Amino acid sequence: MKTVDIIERIEGEAKLHLSWKNGKVQDAHIAFLNFRGFEYMLQNKPALDALVYTPRICGICGQAHLYATVNALENIYSNANIPLEITPKAKSLRQLGLIIEIIQSHIKWFYYFIMPDINQQSHHFDEKFVPLKGQSWLKAQEASSSIVKALATFAGQWPHTSYMIPGGVVSDPTFMDMIFVENYIDKAISFFEKQMVGVDLSHYLSFSNAEDITHIQGDVNQFIQMSFEQGFDTIGQSHDRFFVISDDLGFAKGKIKNKNTVKVDLNKIEESSAFTFELDVQKQKKEKYSWAKTVKYDNLFYETGPLARALVQNRKQIKSLHKEYEDTILTRVMARVDEIAFLLHQSKELLQSISLNEASFIEPKIALKEIDEGFGLGVIEATRGSLQHKVDIKNGLIQRYDVITPTVWNLGPGNSLDYGVAQKAIIGVKSLHEATMILRSFDVCSVCTTH
Repeated sequence: MKTVDIIERIEGEAKLHLSWKNGKVQDAHIAFLNFRGFEYMLQNKPALDALVYTPRICGICGQAHLYATVNALENIYSNANIPLEITPKAKSLRQLGLIIEIIQSHIKWFYYFIMPDINQQSHHFDEKFVPLKGQSWLKAQEASSSIVKALATFAGQWPHTSYMIPGGVVSDPTFMDMIFVENYIDKAISFFEKQMVGVDLSHYLSFSNAEDITHIQGDVNQFIQMSFEQGFDTIGQSHDRFFVISDDLGFAKGKIKNKNTVKVDLNKIEESSAFTFELDVQKQKKEKYSWAKTVKYDNLFYETGPLARALVQNRKQIKSLHKEYEDTILTRVMARVDEIAFLLHQSKELLQSISLNEASFIEPKIALKEIDEGFGLGVIEATRGSLQHKVDIKNGLIQRYDVITPTVWNLGPGNSLDYGVAQKAIIGVKSLHEATMILRSFDVCSVCTTH
């Protein structure tokens, strides 16, 4: 028996094809069917145009794509041995923008994509998680919208901001602007403390053991109880290998294989189109079933995202939860909740470090259009995980642009000989609800995947 279902309420759509045997999923294909073509659009465009195009790859994580793009363009200068000066102020404003984007996305993900489905199947159904009218749902909407205003205060707008450029940012916030930013962040902290976990942020950040989840109250406590009720502490395990591409935002970069954390070599990242549709339909083959590509590190699939970041960084509570419950839905969701707390704390520290007297932008001595040939690599940690942009330019024009997104890492296609991360996590579950919740635990972004 084969079931085909469209997974909705994600950024874009995906089709989940499941094959069943004896009441369990025997095989799984995750198909992303909406081709978008940003990499092709960018060919022969002026290099700086990428700063306008790439933030539109996604309506949720455009800030991340902008950050990766500006890193890649600045890397062209570095590889050409052309000095480029960027002030600490500019760096902090970039980091703060990405942190805010991640926080608001995590809040939306928890209340829009996790809680409605888990609540619907619970024996303890609660009206407050019902989309559009539940009190917790509405408060989450208000909180995520409020903190985005902090980003728009110095980035000009959200989504699709383009305030980062080689040499800094084109934003020069005033003292009053930063007071407003801090006020919006404080509101998000209050929401996290009062609505999500029911304890002070500082108290939450002191948790270091799996047992400490018993001290969590609020909506996250209900998630935990519903997870145990529905067995989410026992399903969703994948390869148990983790990858973090950047140490920006206070994270630590590295990979975990067989419980050991080691440094990463970006040259070992390999992208494949073995299961990816061809633009030329004449070349289409039976084994190709998605517009998503496949990405591996040193020929192995690795999970990326908040759980990977928490484990590589050795955040104690999540490491203890992982030791107890492995890479299950419960652990994966709690890692993302934990990251909200970590990044709220980081945002306050960044605010205090910004000196408004510094320059926001220092113009490069040489324009990109004056560089005959160049290659740039930009890597950052986005909402859903590791993001990489590569660009080749010639006479200031883009010759090739390549993007590897977090959902490609986590939901990229494989087959029964070598399943991708999410595929392997789904194999063996007993219901469509379980399979769907496993996918949601990775926070799927279809439009980024089929960029």
